[in-house]
Amino acid sequence: MSTPPARSRDRSTPAAAGFAPADLLLLVALSSMWGLSFLFIEVALEDLGPLWIVTGRTVIGGALLLSIVLLRGGLPRGAGLWWRLLLLGLINNALPWTAIAWAQQRLPSGLTGLLMAIVPTTTLLVAAVVGLERITPRRLLGLLLAMGGVAAIVGGDIEQPGRVIAVLTVVLATLGYAIGAVFAKSQLSGRAPPLVIATGQVLSAAVVTLPVAWLVEGTPDLSGLAPVTVLAVALLGAFGTGLAFLVFYTLVARVGATNATLTTYLIPIVAVVAGTWLLDERLGVSAMAGGGLILIGIWLAQHVPAAR
Repeated sequence: MSTPPARSRDRSTPAAAGFAPADLLLLVALSSMWGLSFLFIEVALEDLGPLWIVTGRTVIGGALLLSIVLLRGGLPRGAGLWWRLLLLGLINNALPWTAIAWAQQRLPSGLTGLLMAIVPTTTLLVAAVVGLERITPRRLLGLLLAMGGVAAIVGGDIEQPGRVIAVLTVVLATLGYAIGAVFAKSQLSGRAPPLVIATGQVLSAAVVTLPVAWLVEGTPDLSGLAPVTVLAVALLGAFGTGLAFLVFYTLVARVGATNATLTTYLIPIVAVVAGTWLLDERLGVSAMAGGGLILIGIWLAQHVPAAR
């Protein structure tokens, strides 16, 4: 999962608008690609360190996005724009993706997916701090419930300090997504098409993580990688990183940005089901209760009551 470059608030398509069958298919496909990303990371961690996983996903995903953008007209020029894209790639991709992969060495993939559901609430919080959003009583309640959900998950692991640190690391990753979204909205909105911005930030993340991975984790033994590891990284890059951005912007164009955010509720479900079914993960009562609080909190923070 990644936070796409921020768009201006959608007013052309009401949140209650219906989905055509093709739109529902795109919604499910996008939620599946981002939700299964946690599964792919979990599998890849058997043979690779977090930094090489992030390098693999950004190189593959960036190459796929680049090929699409070049077919549509090419990348923009200008040092100022590319410096901004480099910073966005660091904040919104390289750092949070590395944090997530590191945390998943200690956390189940499904639990990580549940925790990542708080991205909209942390984004709202950061946007409110810089004056881009207003915290209403309803939104404040949503924020408190979401944070209460995280506290419930932490409380269930309080006797395992390593897991608590991993949970807090995932929360920090969502903060990176939030800061990246606000940065993109204030510094990049209107400077280039959203898919071009996504391509630039993913490629920038690859440029950053490749040398760091080599310095920190050394050169991986590619000949010793299990086929399932190679497949997991390839799927993470092609689907969870590259194709997901293309589907997201296609969905936004068809149903509007508000409706596209319904993926927020489906991604953790996909992550939990995939982890349980394919990796035999079992989440405790506190994790499930915390996940429920997070989803309710997101709904309260995001839902805008219809004008009377």
